[in-house]
Amino acid sequence: FQEWQRAQSKGCFYLEEDGEIISHKYRLHLPQRSAVCVTIRPCNIPQAGGQSCHWLSVDTALFILKESETQENLQLVSFTELQNEEMFGWRGELGAGVYWLLPFTTGCRLRKVKTQITGEAKLVWRDEDGELALTKEFRCLQREQIFKCYFYSFETENFEMKKNELTRQGFLDLNLMEANDRDGDPWDLWVTLLSLGYNKALEMTEACPFVVAVCAERCRPRMKAVSLEAGGSQLSRVLCRSVVRQGEAKVLDG
Repeated sequence: FQEWQRAQSKGCFYLEEDGEIISHKYRLHLPQRSAVCVTIRPCNIPQAGGQSCHWLSVDTALFILKESETQENLQLVSFTELQNEEMFGWRGELGAGVYWLLPFTTGCRLRKVKTQITGEAKLVWRDEDGELALTKEFRCLQREQIFKCYFYSFETENFEMKKNELTRQGFLDLNLMEANDRDGDPWDLWVTLLSLGYNKALEMTEACPFVVAVCAERCRPRMKAVSLEAGGSQLSRVLCRSVVRQGEAKVLDG
């Protein structure tokens, strides 16, 4: 697919307090009919001490739905049933139009775990002038692990943005402002980090970052993350349809 045009976006599965999994959803636009390859895979993000990413074993899938007249009227096209190690994909022909890509995981390998934490990581400190600063441990968080920031409800235009997404520097500046607002109390920072799947040792234990990619042979695909939410009834319906479709009887040769 080296000659095909490509669109790529990062996202994440997040495990909520009640055990529900939320994730990003994507809107895909194809200006003309084309052969297409759609893939999803967990992100391999370098970890402190060279540790492997435990979430690479999390199962992922992607449902492809065609928008017909309205966003509420979505028709299941297919889902990623091809597999190459931790990557799942689908290849086929798609007509011009708008499609929705819904990530899915069973949750079998992304669930609440109780881990013994020897100590709480320090998030802020004061320099020799008494000014608050973020610790090295906090500043070293990878940008790939903070997708959720773009979907915060508060205003972010005062912080560095790129393609309508809060950058890593913007994320750090935002958290430093929150720490200053509380005179160094890291409570708000921990609320943010815990919602991003981290524990108090700054280990990501309740989230799974992933990458969605779309390659098209005859046109330039455009893809955008549009929401961060649970799959709900919509995902349940397409999951049932895909199971029924997969289980349909096939004519045997001879």
